[in-house]
Amino acid sequence: MLHFTAINNPQNKLAFRLAIKIVPNKKNTMTEVKDKKGFDEKVLNGTGLQVVKFYADWSGPCQMMVPIYNELASMYSGSADFYRVDVEEAPALKKELGVIEMPTILFYMNGVVVDFVNGLASRNSLIAKLENLLNNKRSSN
Repeated sequence: MLHFTAINNPQNKLAFRLAIKIVPNKKNTMTEVKDKKGFDEKVLNGTGLQVVKFYADWSGPCQMMVPIYNELASMYSGSADFYRVDVEEAPALKKELGVIEMPTILFYMNGVVVDFVNGLASRNSLIAKLENLLNNKRSSN
């Protein structure tokens, strides 16, 4: 949104101050998975790259990863599907997949785990993983 304000400067010339308000994209680029049925439907039966973050609200490292994961979900919208699994709401899924450390990010390609990250990860390391997986997908098509 743009907003113009007329101001007078010391030389008595009319000037304008431009203020730009950036309105964040409120489009939800992530899907919350709450149980095994939803996980199977969305991730295991999905096509292309699926990125699944297992997290807990009480985990400091998980909280630190929130803005990075949200940014990546927006950046790669249309190229990969991003999901979140709250391990407190889906403990059976956490156990079945052997998720121990928080956060854990699993990368699936056509329903098969092809890479993972345990614990904190930098934005750049996650981008490198995503680019590598997407480039491999493109070259195999």
